[in-house]
Formats: sequence, structure tokens, C-alpha cells
Amino acid sequence: MKKFLKYGVLIILGFFILKPLILYGDYCRGLLNTINFIFFGGLLVLVFIILTIINLLQKRKRNLKFDVIPVLIVLIIFVSFYILSNLDEPKFWTEKTLIALIEIESTPRSGDLILYKNGTFAATLHSADFSCTYQGDFELIDNQLQLKRLNLENETENLFTEKYEVDQLNKKLLPLNENFGILDIRDLN
Repeated sequence: MKKFLKYGVLIILGFFILKPLILYGDYCRGLLNTINFIFFGGLLVLVFIILTIINLLQKRKRNLKFDVIPVLIVLIIFVSFYILSNLDEPKFWTEKTLIALIEIESTPRSGDLILYKNGTFAATLHSADFSCTYQGDFELIDNQLQLKRLNLENETENLFTEKYEVDQLNKKLLPLNENFGILDIRDLN
């Protein structure tokens, strides 16, 4: 039971460290993620040091074997963290086909819209200290882009709408609803 408890604590702390890096579905990132990483990472290091000291004392006093499982758990957590944090693209399994940006002047808000080859999109709302990404499917027919996501306008604080006209000549996404801003296309494949 003791081994299960000490391994379980390490695994749970590792879960809280890695969970924000696994970007599936809608997600937000920001200052809170950094604070959580510092807190749970510090706890993981502290628990690991305490367990290692106890393990070394038991080895010395009782001539028991050194328990390498905590070392392996922490090593797996750090290698996973390194791999996940160095991924350039959250959707590494598909290619980007369009990247469009919008900036709201005189505010700390901006956004980017990315269309992927597999028929999905990611609309990201950037604020001063965080960003949230909302995902869904899209359809592009005769230069008419339809983002298939309910409540996209509300979720992105009226930064993105559901229907755009693609102006390839001027590299713009023109919203069909005039209450929304024009997006500048930065990359089009």
C-alpha cells in the first residue's frame, strides 16, 4: 500500500503538469497555466527528493534495494513534458491550409484562424494574459467559408463569425455579417 501511495502521488502530480499541454478540443492557455506548472512541478520535485532520501536511508540502514520506480516515473514525466512543450503545432498530424489574423486596434485583443487539410479549424482569441482556442469543422465552397461551430461568435467575444467570403486576390477573409472585422490572410496553401 505504501508503494502504491508514493507512486500514485508522483503520477497524479505528473498528470497535473502534463494535462495543460495535451491540446485536444477547446483549450485555453495563459498565466494560470504557468502558475500551475510552477506549483505542481515544485511539488513533484519536493516529493521526489523526499522519496529518494527515504529510499537511500532505507537502503543504507536495512540493506534494501534502491527503488528505481519513482526515478522512472519522474523521468517519464519530464521527457513527456519536454516532447509536448516543444511541439510546434497542436495538430501535428495534419497540414495547415490557411492562416488568417485579425487585430482589434486600441485593445489587447487579437485572433487567428487556422484551417487544416483534414477539414477542421482552430479560432484563437488572444487577450493580454491568456488565449483560448475553439475548434470545429469547416466547409469551403466557391470561395464561401462556413465555420461549423455553434456559438462561435459568443465564445470568441464577437471576434469571429461563422461565414466568410475568401478574397484570394487581396488576401482577405470578408465576413458576410458586417458587424465583424476583416481577417488578413497570411498563408494560403
